[in-house]
Amino acid sequence: MKLCVLGAGITGVTSAYMLAKNGHDVTVIDRQDGAAKECSFANGGQLSYSHAEPWANPYVFPKLWKWMWQEDAPLVLRFSLDPHMIRWGTLFLMNCLPARARRHAEVHLRLGLYSKRIMERMIEETAIDFGYLNKGILHVFSDQKTYDHACNHAEFQASLGCHETVLNRSQMLEMEPSLTHARDNLVGGIHASIDASGDIHVFTQKLAALCAEKYGVKFVYGRTIKALHQAEGRISHIETDQGYDSSFDGYVMSLGAHSAVLLRTIGMYVPIYPMKGYSITFDATPDTPTLSITDAARKIVYSRLGNKVRVAGTAEFAGYNDTIRPYRVGAIVRGVEQLFPKAPVASRSEWACLRPSTPDGPPMLGTTPFANLYMNTGHGTLGWTQAAGSAAILADVVEGKSPEIPLTGLMTQRNLIRL
Repeated sequence: MKLCVLGAGITGVTSAYMLAKNGHDVTVIDRQDGAAKECSFANGGQLSYSHAEPWANPYVFPKLWKWMWQEDAPLVLRFSLDPHMIRWGTLFLMNCLPARARRHAEVHLRLGLYSKRIMERMIEETAIDFGYLNKGILHVFSDQKTYDHACNHAEFQASLGCHETVLNRSQMLEMEPSLTHARDNLVGGIHASIDASGDIHVFTQKLAALCAEKYGVKFVYGRTIKALHQAEGRISHIETDQGYDSSFDGYVMSLGAHSAVLLRTIGMYVPIYPMKGYSITFDATPDTPTLSITDAARKIVYSRLGNKVRVAGTAEFAGYNDTIRPYRVGAIVRGVEQLFPKAPVASRSEWACLRPSTPDGPPMLGTTPFANLYMNTGHGTLGWTQAAGSAAILADVVEGKSPEIPLTGLMTQRNLIRL
């Protein structure tokens, strides 16, 4: 088939790779001048396959009111007159119920474990060098209540086949000595050995180059998709800022947070809304971490990417505004200063992006009500983690095959509203 992938971020490029490898004629369209220029440019770097707990959970719910008035809170979910935000926020609150949060965690973990398997296969197939660090992720805790909750969640995940190691304070410091200087009173840690880290921007750009050179994938950059058009239950053509194109047999939606906007042009409402995240990058020193770290209390992650350290976090709902706000960056900087007070944060670079988030957590994959439109979008903070597995699932669905894992909780139809 002649297929068009909409979006050249990590999900779009991995989709193109899987489809082209299977013999399809693939074109990728993106408004930027190259691959991985938005969410896939400077994310936290973590391949956190074991991270299954969704943002919408009963542990977060009681904190939302407090965080709403706190400018540097880990999650800022404010009142808005945007009807799409109101609808998304209502669904988010409903998904904080314990049974729903547990079900969505199971979905995340199923996809995460599968994605690890596919990603390892891709690394072997492509031999791409992207600063891959396969040493797991160390989650650190500065209060007993959060630590106890995480230990209970680790027990739940162990029952599903994902085993993590609970560490006391001394064991945690032995694993990552740079934490010795932390100003926080760290009480313990959890090490997820199946996890890893790497530079998403480098990987995506190199994979795009490989797709073009080895499989003939055509990348069309600098072209903004304005609308989709449909007729008789199919996408008939796409409208861009440079005209119309009707030369494709099928389309893959991988436009991140903008997926929802484009889908509304054909009468589909999907509750994907932008969750703004921030990151900073600075030089690595002997006093910065060598492992990938997650600060559980502040929702901040650290990754060693060669001679740099990437720190990312916070979740802010501000519509489609990707402006870097100093007070949000400040929350990350203060977090670094608490855990790694000797880190050279003054010489940092800064970045913000709009993560495509669903109210229940898992992405939207597979078929749609339109026979030739497929979904691979809505991954939120886990796009890097889940990209390989999601692309493999997409390729199977396009070819009419049964994916290797159940799609329960992942299909677009679970939250779909026809306008």
